[in-house]
Amino acid sequence: MRKTRNILLLSFLTLLLVTGCTSTQGAESFGGDGTLVIGEVYTVESGKTLYGDVAVVGSSFDIEEGAVVNGDISLIGSTAEISGEVNGDIFAMGGSTTLSSSAVINGDFNQMFHNLELVPGVSVSGDITTYSNPFAFSGLWTNIGMIFPYLTNPGQVLLNSLIGSAIFCFIACLIIYLLPKPVQNCVNTIKNQPGTAWGVGLLVALVIPFFAAILAITICLSPIALVLLVAFLAAIIYGWIALAFIIGEKFNDWLYLKMSVILKTLVGALLLSIVISLINLIPCLGIPISMIAGCYGLGGVIISRFGKTEDKGNRKGPQSHPELKQPTPETQKSKDTK
Repeated sequence: MRKTRNILLLSFLTLLLVTGCTSTQGAESFGGDGTLVIGEVYTVESGKTLYGDVAVVGSSFDIEEGAVVNGDISLIGSTAEISGEVNGDIFAMGGSTTLSSSAVINGDFNQMFHNLELVPGVSVSGDITTYSNPFAFSGLWTNIGMIFPYLTNPGQVLLNSLIGSAIFCFIACLIIYLLPKPVQNCVNTIKNQPGTAWGVGLLVALVIPFFAAILAITICLSPIALVLLVAFLAAIIYGWIALAFIIGEKFNDWLYLKMSVILKTLVGALLLSIVISLINLIPCLGIPISMIAGCYGLGGVIISRFGKTEDKGNRKGPQSHPELKQPTPETQKSKDTK
C-alpha cells in the first residue's frame, strides 16, 4: 500500500513538472461558463453558437461555416480549422491552425511555436502576432538553425529539455524504488570494470542497430528486430539510471550529506540531465559525445545481464550499497532496538 502511494506521488510530481499549474473556466458547455476540450475531436456545427472562452488541449477543433464562438480561444498543442466567426482573441501554442476564406476573426491572433495558414478571403480585424526571438532573421538563419537550434528556437529547445529531464527523473526514481537490487548490481559492475563496461557498451551500440536493420529488411524476422530495438532502448535507459545514481552518490559524498537513495537518484538524474543538455548544444559533436558517455551505463547493464548478477572483475569483496537493499523485518527490528 505504501509503495503504491509513493508511485502515485511520483507520477503527480512529474505531471506538475511537465504541465505546470493550469486552470479551467468550466466544463464543456454551450452556455456561458466556458468550454474545455482535452484529447478529442470537437466540432462547433454550422448554425450553433458557443458562448464563453474555449480551451483546447491536444485535440482537433473545428468551427464550421455559419457557426459562432463568442469568447476567446486558447489552442495548446492542437490542430484547428476555423470557417465560422470568432468574437474574441485566439492564442495558439504548438500545433497548427487553418483560417478558411469564410472565417471571420473579430479579435487578435497570437501564436507561439505555431503554424498558421491563411486562405485568401479570411477576415481578421485584429493583429496577428507571432513570437520570434532577436536571432531569428528570416532566411538568413535557416541553414544555421539546423546546426544551432537554440539560436532560432531557444524556447522550444528549453521546453524539450525540461520535459525530458522531468520524465527521466521520474523513471529513474521509480526504477530505483522498485528494483533496488538489480540497480545495485549494475552500479557495482560499472564501478568494478569501467573500462570493460565502456568497451562492451560501445560494441553493443554499434552492432545492435546494424543487426536490427538487417532483420527489419526481411518480412518474417521483422518482429524480432522490433523486440531487439525495444530491449536495446530499455538497456540504454537502465544504464543512464545507473549512471545517475553514481553521480548522486558522489554528490552526496562530496558534500557529506545523508540523502536517501531516492533523493540521491533524483539529484543525480537532474545533474546528469543538465550536463547532457549542455553537451548536446555543441554543434555536430554534442550527441555523439553523449552517446559515448552513455556506453558506460549500457555496458554495465549488458555485463550484469540487466542487474541479475554483479561482475566483481579483479576486485575482492562486494561493492554493496546497503541503502539500496530492501530492509528485512529482522534488520528493521535491530535498527529500532538500537
